[in-house]
Amino acid sequence: MERLAEQIVDWHNRHPLARRIGVGDVHTIGVIALPFVRANAQSGAFVEPVLTDAVSAFDELAGSPPVSRWAVGAQRLGALPRLLQTFLGGRRRTQWRAFSEKFLPGLSAGRIERFALAHGFAEPPATPESRPWRVIVIDERLASAHAGWPFELYLMSAGIDVGSARTRVLSGRGIPSQILGRRLWDPLRAGAAAGVLVLLLAAATWLLWPHRAAEPVVPPASAASAASAVAPAVAAAASLPAPAASEPASEPAPEPAASAPDDAASDIAAPPVPDIRPRFVERTDGKVLPPLHGRSVPEKAPEPAADKTAVSKPADKPAAASAASPIKPEPVDPRLAQLAQAPDKIVVALVGPPGSKADAEALLQKMRAGLVGVHSNPDSLQADVIQTPDGWRATVWPFPSREQAQLINATLVARGLKTKAVNF
Repeated sequence: MERLAEQIVDWHNRHPLARRIGVGDVHTIGVIALPFVRANAQSGAFVEPVLTDAVSAFDELAGSPPVSRWAVGAQRLGALPRLLQTFLGGRRRTQWRAFSEKFLPGLSAGRIERFALAHGFAEPPATPESRPWRVIVIDERLASAHAGWPFELYLMSAGIDVGSARTRVLSGRGIPSQILGRRLWDPLRAGAAAGVLVLLLAAATWLLWPHRAAEPVVPPASAASAASAVAPAVAAAASLPAPAASEPASEPAPEPAASAPDDAASDIAAPPVPDIRPRFVERTDGKVLPPLHGRSVPEKAPEPAADKTAVSKPADKPAAASAASPIKPEPVDPRLAQLAQAPDKIVVALVGPPGSKADAEALLQKMRAGLVGVHSNPDSLQADVIQTPDGWRATVWPFPSREQAQLINATLVARGLKTKAVNF
């Protein structure tokens, strides 16, 4: 359990298009209880590993290299027959979910059900005193749809926060732990992959595109008419009388008649080339238009000269006003400068999103009310709205450790407040 953050970082960075995160970006690790219904009273689904064995196995994995993408693909390929058997109905189901709440973005209730049945904990992996807990509400309609005994499966949950991007993942049993959730994508890596894909598509299109025109095909009707016209000419040439044997062989017989049928046959066989050039005709309405090639575009009439002084004066005033009054950045709160002057001392605070001063003051009142019953001495904390370059932020500080700030922040987030723990 202590190395769950490292396993989440390894799982997230395994994808080539995901952002690169560190252990410090994983926070608010807690437990989620999911309600289920089984057909019989005995579970018999899986055997929980012994805690000491799991801890020793994690110690052995600490010095080993991270799992590669090929090993993960081979593991999923090996589980494919079991999934196909489950989807095709070859295996009778004995456990069903009794919840319908979509508590994680990007994950449906059915997908969380399959993950919990395959990798969920039968016993709580942590106590409510040590980790934040969240119990999913039972859906009475789904619970009453199957007759059986209710039970709970448990999953670990962790948040990932990088800049303004935020996501949350689920973790189940396994060595290393099985992870389910949505990664944070890197815009630069995704853009580079999209560019490579576009180049490949362009190259494939260029290779498949024809680079020369196809030869014209003679219609069958014109070929048959040309053959019928050539046949009489060939028969006439064959019926000509042969030269007499008494004539000297040195004098060749003239062949004007043989060349004439060949020329006639070539003229008949070649169909006339159609003329597809456009021809201009006169209009029936009698309207005369100039030729297209020599048609000139009428020039616009010059606009009357306007008073240049009347036009230039209003335009000069805004420019002069903008030059005289440049926009100055708002000064930074001096308390932020004091915190920045002490780099060796880490101050942990809970801050809200940037916005207007009125929104920050309203959020600060909700944060003060939320600290009652969660913090042992809320009066010892400083609470105020601080002006930053991005806007006004509701801030509560200091906390003795980041772990305590993350636990309190998890409670405030569960109550609907958009806060996070930061180090000044």
